[in-house]
Amino acid sequence: MRFLIVEDQKDVRNLMEAFLNEFGSSDMAEDGIQGLSKVLNSVQDKTPYDAVFLDIMMPKLEGQQVLQKIRELEEANNILPPKNVKIIMVSALGDSENVMEAFKSQADAYLVKPVLREKLVTTMRKAGLTLPL
Repeated sequence: MRFLIVEDQKDVRNLMEAFLNEFGSSDMAEDGIQGLSKVLNSVQDKTPYDAVFLDIMMPKLEGQQVLQKIRELEEANNILPPKNVKIIMVSALGDSENVMEAFKSQADAYLVKPVLREKLVTTMRKAGLTLPL
C-alpha cells in the first residue's frame, strides 16, 4: 500500500511512518500545501495513494481545507468511491464540531492523537483498508 502522511510535527510524522512501514511505503508532507501537491501529482501520474493521514492544525493550509480540495480534485477527475483515496483525519482536536466537519467533507475516519499503533490499525480498518491480521 501507498500512504501519504500530512503532518507538521516531525516526530508525529516519523512515528506514523514507523507504524505504517509494515503495511507499505509512506510519503510525507509537512503542511497542507505540500500534501495537496503530492495528492495532485499522484492523480496526474495515475499512482494514487491508498490512504492519506491528514492533520487538521497545520501551517499554510489546514487539514479540513485540504480534505475538501482533495475530494473536489477527485470529483473533477471522475475518481469516485470506492476508487477514491481513504482520508483519515489525525488530530488532537477530538471535539464533535471538528469530527462532524471532517465527516461532512467525506473523511473516511478520524483518529484523535496521541497516535498509538493499535488505534491507528483499528482506524485504518474502519476506513475500509484491508490489512493483514
